[in-house]
Amino acid sequence: MLFNSKRNFKDHMMHALVGFFVGAAVMSLLSSKSAGSKTVQTTMMTSPMFNTDDELFLGPETGDLPPARRGDYIYKTNTYQALYDQTWTKGGYPAQSCWGCRFATDIVNKIPFNNMLDAGTGNGALVRMMRSHGKSAWGIELSKAVLEQECPDMLKAGFVEPGVLTNLPFADNSFDLVWSSDVLEHIHPEEAEKVVSELVRVARRFLVLTISLKGHTKSTASNNNEAGRHTMLRPRHWWEATFRKYGAVVNKELFWAMQEFDHRYKGNDLHECQMEGDAYDGGLYEVCKIDNPWLVGKREQKNLRPDRMVTTENNELEPWFFTFRKLR
Repeated sequence: MLFNSKRNFKDHMMHALVGFFVGAAVMSLLSSKSAGSKTVQTTMMTSPMFNTDDELFLGPETGDLPPARRGDYIYKTNTYQALYDQTWTKGGYPAQSCWGCRFATDIVNKIPFNNMLDAGTGNGALVRMMRSHGKSAWGIELSKAVLEQECPDMLKAGFVEPGVLTNLPFADNSFDLVWSSDVLEHIHPEEAEKVVSELVRVARRFLVLTISLKGHTKSTASNNNEAGRHTMLRPRHWWEATFRKYGAVVNKELFWAMQEFDHRYKGNDLHECQMEGDAYDGGLYEVCKIDNPWLVGKREQKNLRPDRMVTTENNELEPWFFTFRKLR
């Protein structure tokens, strides 16, 4: 009996020790998983592209209310409106063309926003597309003629209006997102800082732009008037420094999500290379043509081009994306 009692005691002690170590191992594993889960959650919560801080700077979801306006606003135009009226309405740009529509869904899915401004909306196609996504979208356009011809319904509703980017009619911090698609290369150099300051002024948080860095249209336009040229060509660092000057910093994560690079092209792959920019204002940079088909505009336009341009310094392919967060 004594032998059996000692044996039972040892058995109980062994079971207890095994249970203790197994329990400790399980708790350690669970603790590790919990810590890992918290790390993943923390990473997701602080991911710069989906930063919860961004939402602190967005406007309320109050439906389709018109943006607040400046009390002192007076409509103005500029000397080259007539040229863009002609370009938009007499065949210079394809009917219902929309440079930014190709990327609209990408932006909708990558950053949070409720309302937006399309700066240089052209025929209003991007505003119409964003509204189909449930966004409160508004547009401003130099050419009053294209608004009257191609989107009179939205002009009547007040969703789009004529105006210039140096004199926006909206109050400060009116839009969660300010968007502009291949517009700023058409402004005059002396207007550039004013345009940038106005775009940043009316933004609450995000600015997403494509700005062409090529002067290729200068040699291929059917005529060399102002509307057929890119009058404002500066390297990426110039644009980024100018936006920073007026309170917007590069959204690096969104930039890497949007900008296309291709390092395969060099030497004989590069054609019709040319230096662009201003040696006294930002410096010169090289762009070259490459054989690389790309879809321009809305998918239904089927505007597949056989080639595009690349900046040889960093192998960025057009379109060139510029993405910013406004500091508050």
